[in-house]
Amino acid sequence: MPGDAKVVALTFDAAYDPAPLGEILRVLDVEGVPATFFLTGEFIEDFPAEVAAIAEAGHPIGSHAYSHPDFTKISDAELRDQLERTAALLRATRAGDPRPLFRFPYGARDRATLALVGEEGYVSVYWTIDTLDWKAERTAAQISDTVLSKAAPGAIVLMHVGGKNTAAALSEIIPGLRAAGFGFVELGSAIGAATAGPTATEASG
Repeated sequence: MPGDAKVVALTFDAAYDPAPLGEILRVLDVEGVPATFFLTGEFIEDFPAEVAAIAEAGHPIGSHAYSHPDFTKISDAELRDQLERTAALLRATRAGDPRPLFRFPYGARDRATLALVGEEGYVSVYWTIDTLDWKAERTAAQISDTVLSKAAPGAIVLMHVGGKNTAAALSEIIPGLRAAGFGFVELGSAIGAATAGPTATEASG
């Protein structure tokens, strides 16, 4: 994220298993920490109650495309359809319009896809710390150690709603970052004022 403030943004992608979400939201609530969620359209369709829970907790929700394709391997028309379908689904919920928050599936992007996403009013949100928490073998300690060892001002942390040990790791990550002097921001406020021009702005550390 821009600037040198000692803050970190916690982000969560969701494309499949919603089971860990309740505990993730509980930890964030108990700790009083904001986060940003990037949801696929299929997740929104399949798990409306969970999407409502995220929105009711006050966390901003961005787009993670509809069906999680590699954007560098689909046509321009398919790309726009992926964005439009997901936005329509979110507008139909309490979450509202996801713009400007967007995360490319797999982080796959190039100059052309960044330009198209920007034309649609989105800011591409990448990450600076990948916890790899979606891997079944990743322990809570490994996830938290990754974040705490790589934390830096403006860091954007990538986690996943479906990670089986993500909530447990979060209970270690938040106090660990606070002990190191970090605060927390949600990306809706941190980059919401960004204006997409002929190419998308890309947010990373």
